[in-house]
Amino acid sequence: MEIFLSLVKTPAVIIAIIAFLGLVFQKASVSRIITGTALSFIGFTMIKVGGSILMKVLTAFSTLFSNAFNIVGVVPSNEAIMAATIDQIGSTAAIILLFSMVINILLARFTRLKFIYLSLHLVLFMSFALTAVLMQLGYSYYPIIIISSIFIGFYMAASPFFLNRFSREIIGSDEYAISHAAISSYIIGSYMGKWFGNKKTDTEHLKISNKFDFLREPNIATLLTMLVLLLISCVFATQPQIKTAMTLVYGAGAADKNTLIFILEQSAVFACGLYLAKAGVNLFTAEIVPAFKGFSRVFAPGAVPAVDVMVLFTKAPNATLIGFLVSFSVELACILIFPFVGLPIIVPGIMASFITGGAAAIFGNATGGFRGAMIASGINGLLLCVLPALTLPLFSHLGAQGVTFADPDFTLSSLILNHLMGLFK
Repeated sequence: MEIFLSLVKTPAVIIAIIAFLGLVFQKASVSRIITGTALSFIGFTMIKVGGSILMKVLTAFSTLFSNAFNIVGVVPSNEAIMAATIDQIGSTAAIILLFSMVINILLARFTRLKFIYLSLHLVLFMSFALTAVLMQLGYSYYPIIIISSIFIGFYMAASPFFLNRFSREIIGSDEYAISHAAISSYIIGSYMGKWFGNKKTDTEHLKISNKFDFLREPNIATLLTMLVLLLISCVFATQPQIKTAMTLVYGAGAADKNTLIFILEQSAVFACGLYLAKAGVNLFTAEIVPAFKGFSRVFAPGAVPAVDVMVLFTKAPNATLIGFLVSFSVELACILIFPFVGLPIIVPGIMASFITGGAAAIFGNATGGFRGAMIASGINGLLLCVLPALTLPLFSHLGAQGVTFADPDFTLSSLILNHLMGLFK
């Protein structure tokens, strides 16, 4: 079981296996098999490395921001709550993931839901969440596995299917679809953008004065965004709080760093991380999509690979930044509002704000232009706070203090399953 857990926690390995099998089934040459498998593995690893760089900077920023403005609350972090509960429910979650994958493939083969969900690390998080929900309802081992596997298997096939009418317009073809942990947010945002936005005002066509032409370069815009956020946080933080944030990225060498150098360097590191992740996305999709055709021909003829939402970031870089800032701003507003409505404070999960907020804006922009991007990312920010606050009691029995699950699909699924299965208890 530990081997299986290690495997699914290493999505690049899964991707490489799928690419390898796909090329073998296509009877590709040995050279092509080696090339396709290796580049798929390298591309996905680049995404992971880029994500790790982003996470490190965002963790330091989150710590700095929370300390500077004295924000104390629950942190939505899938990785943290999984790590805290892996001994309790890790083996059950791994079995659920295995059966969910089988159900996904069967649905792709025999139904109209011809999508295979490849972001398996995200499904592992959902397996943990639903296991915890059914445990607190009093269900035993085998019912938990059966119920969760069926629920997640259908989610894996159905979520890309329902999002595809919107993702197809952004991608420009049906070669691949999107699998992510905030599909519910993207669907809601797409409809809201369609109903209340203006498709003619595309975020990528924003008129910028020639004096600010440098903002058209995505890497520069990314660097400046993080620079401003870090600068504001450092202005309000004490020197010990700044040193604490520095220690997260520099370790023992933090004492030798100047604050201004820290701000400049980490802003550039953040831009580098995003650039690397985007380059990995391009390399990965160029290999996995054609290779997947051979895999699907054998296991699920006509199936479409559903890949991580970061593949869309290169298609609308302006929307990505707008989405991050709007989603994060809404989450900050929730910090002020929640105590007055009886909800626990949810500290913004910066990585979730960046990825899901940026992606939500891309979908909102596709259906409703600039206004649609603003609306969609605003809704996303609200979901990132409200849903974790509502689901907090469902996970309290795990004993993981101060953390909870982050993404809308995990928390919304937990609420739905808790309500449905609670009817039988």
